[in-house]
Amino acid sequence: MAGCIFCKIAKSEAPAHFVYQDSDISIILDIYPVEKGHLLVISNEHYESIHDTPSRIISKVFRAAAALARIYRVYLGAPGVNVVTNSGRAAGQEVFHFHVHVLPRWRGGGWRTLTMRHRLTSEEAEEVVNMIKPYIHIIEEYLAGE
Repeated sequence: MAGCIFCKIAKSEAPAHFVYQDSDISIILDIYPVEKGHLLVISNEHYESIHDTPSRIISKVFRAAAALARIYRVYLGAPGVNVVTNSGRAAGQEVFHFHVHVLPRWRGGGWRTLTMRHRLTSEEAEEVVNMIKPYIHIIEEYLAGE
């Protein structure tokens, strides 16, 4: 879809910090993270939201999100992880391209911290990519379970 930032990112027409990408999905860092490690799992094809995305893509996006939750909780020691998608403006959707947020919770605070966003720095981005890189095989294992 013309003008969609996530479509441009998936096609490498706009910059992003990638953690993983294949033909169907991309995992990128949120440029306004709530906490360090806030990731977005996006469909590479344009679908407005979960309600019009093919089930095969929904499944793949959520399997990747589940792998990331495991990485954060089991391997990186996050006390909690939120995995969430918003469908429609009334639900808080701001970018109308199907995506799932994976939010490691290092400090706790739950949903109250959603207003505590900050601009991602290149140093933080590099740190998060390097933090996840040793565990890419876990994402690949979850995605192979089709």
